Amino acid sequence: MNKKKIKILRIISRMNVGGPSKHVVNLAKSLEEYGFETLLISGQPEEKEGNMFELADQKGIKLKTVRFMGRSISPIKDLISLILLIKEIKSFSPDIVHTHTTKAGILGRLAALICNVPSIYHTYHGHVFKGYFSKFTSTLIVAIERFFSSFTRNIIALTPNLKNELNLILRPKSPEKIKTIPLGLDLKTNLSTPRQINSWRTSMGLSKKNFLLGIIGRLVPVKNHLLLINSIPKLVKEFPNIHLMIIGDGELRNNLEKQTQKLNLEKHIHFCGNIRNLEKVYSDLDLLVLCSKNEGTPVVLIEALASGCPVASTNVGGIEELLENGKLGRLLSSDPKLFCDNLSNAILDIKEKNFKETPTKETRNYICEKYSVEKLAENIAKLYRGKI
Repeated sequence: MNKKKIKILRIISRMNVGGPSKHVVNLAKSLEEYGFETLLISGQPEEKEGNMFELADQKGIKLKTVRFMGRSISPIKDLISLILLIKEIKSFSPDIVHTHTTKAGILGRLAALICNVPSIYHTYHGHVFKGYFSKFTSTLIVAIERFFSSFTRNIIALTPNLKNELNLILRPKSPEKIKTIPLGLDLKTNLSTPRQINSWRTSMGLSKKNFLLGIIGRLVPVKNHLLLINSIPKLVKEFPNIHLMIIGDGELRNNLEKQTQKLNLEKHIHFCGNIRNLEKVYSDLDLLVLCSKNEGTPVVLIEALASGCPVASTNVGGIEELLENGKLGRLLSSDPKLFCDNLSNAILDIKEKNFKETPTKETRNYICEKYSVEKLAENIAKLYRGKI
């Protein structure tokens, strides 16, 4: 007789283009072999953010959307979302509710509590306690998160540093309530795609002579694109063949395009919008850069390293830990002048080595193993069964 499958209701605030969306879809798929059945619920991403509903469909994951559950705080919409989540929980009767990201963590855990769900878990993909909201809103969010952590069976942090930070902020009765389980991704295509196949570069009208600097992420304040854009005039003087490829979309696109025009950099800065299959992009980039004010564990850095693409990032959040204190990539200052100087030195080193300063084959394999979705699923399955 087949054992009854354990039912998981997994809730994410929205399936926008980004790491958390990839994480929940790949995890839901990989947990099937451990006897778990998943229903994934998502809010509705904003149009400019793009969405990853197609990925869920490709993986055969059951997905329902709660269209009122969005990024911004809205008492009426949030109340409607809570009611709809309660309805879904009662219909699906899950053994476990596991939430991801802030809005889903608040509404999803409250709905689970109201419905007496046996086990509740929450994953922090970073946090929004600083760099996102006003001081008052951030303080309120911390208070709310402390309340919900009290009836969450386990909280998952993606890195040891994030776990330590969450213990300080949330102050749970038992520090062991917070578990460290690294991000898990399907990186096979990144690993198998050779470096600089030039197909994407050519499609953008650029040649091997051009140095391609790339940034991938939502065009929102916390990603701090202006820091990078304002560094380009100096970099162009040093490296006339440099081109900045801005991949992603969001609320700040118009402002960033206006700043580009103001600096007369239209020939050197390219707004590429959202791109779904990034393997060819990573292959052709000479350097991937992040300049965020705050980060958790950025998927784009992991994917780039698995693709053999050099990376550099401001030293914020979980970046230093991910890049192993600069061993796997450059750590950049957040000070505008030092940021530009650091970036210039990184570009110069790459150019002097004939574009050969890329992560080695051993490094690429190491990244793929460390952040494998198979390892993630194994650890989460053990967690659900109380074995870690």
